Amino acid sequence: MTTTDESSAGPPAQPGDQTIDELAAEAGIPVSTVRMYQNKKLLSPPERRGRVGYYGDHHRSRLRAIASLQERGFSLAAIREVFESWEAGRTVRGLINLREVAPSLARQPLRLTMPELLERFADIELHQADIVRAVELGMIELDGTDVVVRNAAFADIGPTAARLGIPIGTILDSYGALGADLDQIAERFRTLFETHLWDPFVADGMPADRAVSLTDDVGQLAELATAVVTAELTDRFAEFAAMYVERANSSDAAT
Repeated sequence: MTTTDESSAGPPAQPGDQTIDELAAEAGIPVSTVRMYQNKKLLSPPERRGRVGYYGDHHRSRLRAIASLQERGFSLAAIREVFESWEAGRTVRGLINLREVAPSLARQPLRLTMPELLERFADIELHQADIVRAVELGMIELDGTDVVVRNAAFADIGPTAARLGIPIGTILDSYGALGADLDQIAERFRTLFETHLWDPFVADGMPADRAVSLTDDVGQLAELATAVVTAELTDRFAEFAAMYVERANSSDAAT
């Protein structure tokens, strides 16, 4: 008896085409799950050529998006709502706001009372002018009697640097100068993102499934940028440390 299943023999597939069996195998899910996604309108039907249904890049991308959203805790009903909302309004902000792109990379502010802030700088001379300067640089905000540290890491970095013997004023000036350097580094990675990820996404019509993966790409690129900068800084520190050791050895030899 002849069947009409998508995996039945039919016209030759085009490059990138897959039968339902091949699509399911690549995605690591049962064929029944692919059919269920289609029944729930999460996945568009295959392209029919005769009795054979072929799946392409769009279907593979959509399955990856579904898997990504499921890993974040979205139900199938919520995932369908995401896709429908996107197709209706194509609002990137609305899609991204459903979940933080990269929670581990987000700033974690810290709220302290003024005594708690001063306690972190125990035995370090901290003047009112230093606090005003930190506010001007955007490191902290004054909220009534509380101090909100924009990034919790600053609450440890500042005191640690000061205990190394670096004056508070110099730390603040260095932070201000560092901001300009970081702007240049961030701009390089922003350009990479726009040229190689965002522009192709827009050119393809901003499909919902790609939008989901694009938000993950932002986080991955940020992590890569952080890793590259950290690695290069480590090398630079090793180089100048070796230079000062050599100077010390030269001074000992001269005496």
